[in-house]
Amino acid sequence: MPPGGPVDTTPPEVISVSPKPDSTRVDLNSKIEITFGERMSGKPTQESIFISPFPKEPFDYKWRGNRLILSPSEPLLKDKTYVVTIGTGAQDLRRNHLSESYTFAFSTGVALDYGSISGEVWMKQEDKFRTEPEISIWAYLFSDTIFIDPQKDKPDYITQSDTAGKYVFRNLSIGRYRLFAVEDLNRDQIWNPDKETVGVSTQDVELTSDYVSHDHIDFILALRDTTKPSLLNCQALNKNQVRLDFDENLRAESVLNPDNFKIKSISTSTSLKVNEVFYTESNTQNIFILTAEMNPEEKYELEVSGLEDESGNSLDTGASTCLFMGSAIFDTTGPKVVSTSPEDGEAIVPQDAEIKLIFDEPPSHSAVESSFSLSDSNGVLITGKSRWENPNTFVFSLDVFLSGRMKYQIKLEGENVFDLFENAMTDSVLFLTFTTLNPDTLGSLSGNVEILGETISRNIVVTLSLIDKARKRYQKSLPKPDSFLFENILPGKYMVGAYLDLNGDGDLTTGNPKPFILSEPFTFFPDTVHVRSRWETQGVELKFR
Repeated sequence: MPPGGPVDTTPPEVISVSPKPDSTRVDLNSKIEITFGERMSGKPTQESIFISPFPKEPFDYKWRGNRLILSPSEPLLKDKTYVVTIGTGAQDLRRNHLSESYTFAFSTGVALDYGSISGEVWMKQEDKFRTEPEISIWAYLFSDTIFIDPQKDKPDYITQSDTAGKYVFRNLSIGRYRLFAVEDLNRDQIWNPDKETVGVSTQDVELTSDYVSHDHIDFILALRDTTKPSLLNCQALNKNQVRLDFDENLRAESVLNPDNFKIKSISTSTSLKVNEVFYTESNTQNIFILTAEMNPEEKYELEVSGLEDESGNSLDTGASTCLFMGSAIFDTTGPKVVSTSPEDGEAIVPQDAEIKLIFDEPPSHSAVESSFSLSDSNGVLITGKSRWENPNTFVFSLDVFLSGRMKYQIKLEGENVFDLFENAMTDSVLFLTFTTLNPDTLGSLSGNVEILGETISRNIVVTLSLIDKARKRYQKSLPKPDSFLFENILPGKYMVGAYLDLNGDGDLTTGNPKPFILSEPFTFFPDTVHVRSRWETQGVELKFR
């Protein structure tokens, strides 16, 4: 035990406040007083106090022992309900935080407003989600003629998520609200997109005399890139290939459209045909264009349009062109496999795994499909369907599950695989092996999805994220609210959720403040779900409210 007794770990408490909670007809020149049970650390406590509606001019803060006095710089507003929140960031001199936020309200009019909005704040980390404490929640009163920009506009109401990531606005006036969750690092009530994560709600909220309360208004925090992508450089690698370098990764679907790239001769204005566009693995910052044969003596202008970065920002029109000299070099190198899934020698491969081969350039699709085979250790060929994820990524989907605890061989007869310029692969034959997992170790999980108040069909995606294994994720699509079953999944503890894929892109869109896009609706099962080997875990109910 340290000298003087045990270390103080008791959370501080709010003992009294003034004006008294729920009081009305409060004088417009009244001060706000908060008395704690012990001396507090000044700056973090002051930064954890939120007054709504947000005052145009800041209050003056003064300490008198355990008591904090907030004096308004200008009179309070007439006939207005004020809400004061002391967040969990408030701490005593031993850095013990409030165990939960403390909120009270008073009115300068004859009655209090009673509108409320509540929900949760989540943070995405790789493929998993966790609730996030001490995040500022901003509510703006708005109409169709008012655009809310959190980079410029300070909110009308502010509160903070508690230690469990939950928040609540109380005593709100009737009106229409737009909400954001912001990791307001510098406490300036302005969103800094370069440094501060932000979450967009799944809907705007309208409080009326008939509907004074809305819950489950949730957010997922993420850094939002607001900078337009730029084309940095372009260079001819050979007579038929040009490399483009951008300052960030781009959306793959916009990159792969040849119509987004125009090339013309500087001297004659003659167009150079673009035949194919590709990138290697997941790097969409460096793009490769396959063209008709270029003139090595000619200078060309490349113009790019229609591209977006991964945050949806359109290409900067001031940085969308570049010049390059034609090349006299012939392409004499054949395609090469640069990545595979499963990897060579990988064990514990799922029985329903897709086979993926990624090439460094587009090969002849028909040649790859006819030269590829998958067989088990007895030499039995496995049937499936071939498709191309992009011009240089081949995917083989199984017709049936693979056998458990079996070694499999992928074979690609490289001597029969050519690129678009008739160059064969360097490897005459490519062999890869992998081993499937033991099915006796697998389990299953079942449940149901419900959209409360709706019966219309929706594209629902149910997701399972294995908590103790990085990037292990399962998902299943449902055309409407219904039951679901995940079979043959690894045992362990899972986080289970679902979202409505409204834009059909196969991913959860978490919205954007500018240009404004609402988050797609999502929900999470409140508890961790434990899947055991050879056992079906049942009763997982996912509800969209």
